[in-house]
Amino acid sequence: RYLRAKGPVDARAVHPGVRNAAARAAGRLPAGRTVRALEVGGGAGGAFRRWMELVGRHRCVEFTATDADRELLGAYREAARAWARETGFRVDAAADGWRFARGDRAVRVRFQQVSVPEGFGNVEAESFDLLLAQSFWDLVPPGTALPLARRLLAPGGVFYATLTFSGETRFEPAHPLDPRILAAYHASMKGERGGDPRAGERLIEGVRAPDSGFSELASGRSDWRVEPAAGGYPTDEAFFLETVLGFFEKELHASPAVGPAERDDWLAARRRQLAKARLTYTARQHDLAARRDG
Repeated sequence: RYLRAKGPVDARAVHPGVRNAAARAAGRLPAGRTVRALEVGGGAGGAFRRWMELVGRHRCVEFTATDADRELLGAYREAARAWARETGFRVDAAADGWRFARGDRAVRVRFQQVSVPEGFGNVEAESFDLLLAQSFWDLVPPGTALPLARRLLAPGGVFYATLTFSGETRFEPAHPLDPRILAAYHASMKGERGGDPRAGERLIEGVRAPDSGFSELASGRSDWRVEPAAGGYPTDEAFFLETVLGFFEKELHASPAVGPAERDDWLAARRRQLAKARLTYTARQHDLAARRDG
């Protein structure tokens, strides 16, 4: 339900200029051969429709969706089939995914349970033309994305990352405990896998660095923002916000930086505001499109 609820939040946050730059670059990939796309951290397939728009000009597409969670990949499989049926493709099952066909177009979709980056150690270099990710690169250690992209993307390939967290969360109205609560939450993002709360900005800095191996196509802010209107929240976005507060509650339980009484007071205040449709939430994020040099 959370993944469904955040779908509209994602859709309005994606930066249109960066999306268009990625689409133009994907459209320039060589015609007459199969375009190979890889998505990392695909979850339940929330971005699949957007990825299919990127490759809409190509007759033959091989798309590999990966995630570390097998259950989420099962949901992704069904989301991909739903897209194909809605858009008029014939759907045929394959051992590891689907084959979609419509007129002279063929789309092969594979699903693989893989962790990043260790699960790609044996993948042949330059195996893909597009490397795609949404709300993912902040979940893995700093310095993971671009080395992996340099190895897996063919020269001229497209790196497109959307909704990558960039180190700032804001709730409105302000609360006296916000600075400590938010600092503790951001610190918790490093977690067991050593995630990066500044990943969005760091990706852009990395691409712009000399000898990065990439040329920036476009970048821009893609902030999540959920706010009440007409005495409530759109669609299921109140549930989305309640889940975000649940993430805070879970992480703050393990944080020594905030005491239990302070944590509980802050959460209670935020949940009262949510119940009265008075809570606004913003998460700073960035989108980036870049081309692999060579």
